[in-house]
Amino acid sequence: MLDAKDVDHTNGVEELEDKLRKLFVGGLSESTTEESGREYFGQFGEVENINILRYDDGKSRRFGFVTYATDDGAKKCLDEKKQSAHSLDEKEIEVKRAMPRGNRDRNASLKTHKIFVGGLDTDVDEETIKSYFEDNFAAVVTKVDFIKEKK
Repeated sequence: MLDAKDVDHTNGVEELEDKLRKLFVGGLSESTTEESGREYFGQFGEVENINILRYDDGKSRRFGFVTYATDDGAKKCLDEKKQSAHSLDEKEIEVKRAMPRGNRDRNASLKTHKIFVGGLDTDVDEETIKSYFEDNFAAVVTKVDFIKEKK
């Protein structure tokens, strides 16, 4: 069996899977440690790595990153956020997908599901917009909200 840690990451699929496994964690308590973070986040899946960023003097910068062994662990953690807010060391924390700094490729914004298109001619209809994005961008268009008049 191949483990994600053993894969040569020259293939875009493996790179995308790595991005799906890593989460940003913000709003941490100053007292949160890697150990307490590993214990909390471990309930959602196997934690491969946890990194709480610190200043030179060792004081917490109150944010960090959690990398799960599989993308399922990260997904379970994000799904839990939909049910109730995450709380660690008696502090509500923010958890979301980690976005590589300065790397805004097509996969960077994995949760963008909605776009705005304006300035269209009045004769453009929903089907024209849908087919345009499906044909030119290999997008799956599930819904088109079409507003023809300003309120």
